[in-house]
Amino acid sequence: MMAAPLYPGGLVEIQRSNLRALLRHLFREKGTWIAVVHKLGFRRSVVLAFLDGTNPGNMALARSIARAVGLSLDDALSGKAPPRKAPALVLVSSPRRKGGAS
Repeated sequence: MMAAPLYPGGLVEIQRSNLRALLRHLFREKGTWIAVVHKLGFRRSVVLAFLDGTNPGNMALARSIARAVGLSLDDALSGKAPPRKAPALVLVSSPRRKGGAS
């Protein structure tokens, strides 16, 4: 049984932990916190305060994180992994022949 949040619309600790893991995933994917916060639409200070635990977060932030990683809100809160992206298509050129006319 999950503990009830401290206030209506709040997040319980396991949900916050799952969302923080998704934020770290976004950071690895995007490379900078600036890119992450642009994707989320929240201020950098809010996102980093949630990440380090000084901000308890809210459902709006949770929805934004879920959307950014391609999950439903329920899946993000329950700790599902984000969907894997298809590998980038790499065009391979034909090998060059050495010497002589082709």
